[in-house]
Amino acid sequence: MNNDMTIPYGTNAYNSTSIPNQPSKPRNHIGPLSQHLPWGNPQSIFPIGFVAFTSPKKLRDDEEREDNDPGYRERLSQRLNAAFDHQRYRYTPLQGWTQFWIYMHGLGKGFFIVFTCMLFFGFWILMLIDERTFSQRLTDIFALWKWVGGVPALAWLIAHLVLKYVPERFLLKPSRKGPVWEMNRQTGMVTIFARKKGQFSKIGIEGDFVAPFYEFDATIHTIPDRQGFPLHMLNMVHRYRVAAIDFSVLMGKVSRQQACMALWDFWQRYMDISQPLPDLPELEVFRHLDPTTAEHDQRTGRPSRYWRDMDPKTFKAKIDEITDVTQVNMERPNLMAHYIQSA
Repeated sequence: MNNDMTIPYGTNAYNSTSIPNQPSKPRNHIGPLSQHLPWGNPQSIFPIGFVAFTSPKKLRDDEEREDNDPGYRERLSQRLNAAFDHQRYRYTPLQGWTQFWIYMHGLGKGFFIVFTCMLFFGFWILMLIDERTFSQRLTDIFALWKWVGGVPALAWLIAHLVLKYVPERFLLKPSRKGPVWEMNRQTGMVTIFARKKGQFSKIGIEGDFVAPFYEFDATIHTIPDRQGFPLHMLNMVHRYRVAAIDFSVLMGKVSRQQACMALWDFWQRYMDISQPLPDLPELEVFRHLDPTTAEHDQRTGRPSRYWRDMDPKTFKAKIDEITDVTQVNMERPNLMAHYIQSA
């Protein structure tokens, strides 16, 4: 990664204004519980589970760290074998031990808050029917809270101390199996990494599966939860061979199909060199390095520190605005159909 100059695009970079003609689709291999999403007319809406929970202060802190330790961002990307910048989005899961502490922190905090709120409201509700004295009820509820609230609180505290004080070089490590997939704006190629030997041998490929972005179609895969309600996730399926990417690692399984469409819209805009990079807080520090984005920002007068200098209240309101998936239009013509030969 070169952060000192703009990076020219490759000859195969995806351009929505110049899509090559393609052969007809040989067969349908998306499955009965999936539905195709159309290409084209992407909106600037993001699913909340995909937009990292950040703030102007955190953005400025990250910027200060990079200023004080030039190259830190790039070294971290190389160490984790992961990236999200003007060139590519490479997904590599963290090692299991790191994920353990992250989940322990999140679950401990969540259960502590839930159990504490339940006991607090239960205490006042039971006052209407409990004949014991106030001090007796308080003593009993506190004894119960020490167990149902104390255990998750302890887990939360331990995980917090580990994540805060254990040096990054020991804690933040990638999975030994390596990256899972990569979306590359600079080259226009999508890579599904072979994480085991012979992963794609059945389709005649040794090693990683690499294909142009325009050869993939987006699908919503739907499964029922334990109560039978539908949950949706976005997959990107290669049109001509059996290879796919499951994006539930980015936003989980969602109850609204619009969230899946929003993520598909993001990928279409992120990969399209005829458009500027999607305007996300995490991508702001890279905008001047992307040729199309740099020209767009200069022409429109977009402030280079639009997100970083925003006050917290305005930032929250803006994030709420750009993650409102109810604005997503699910009914669109499939513009890719013009470039695929009929069977």
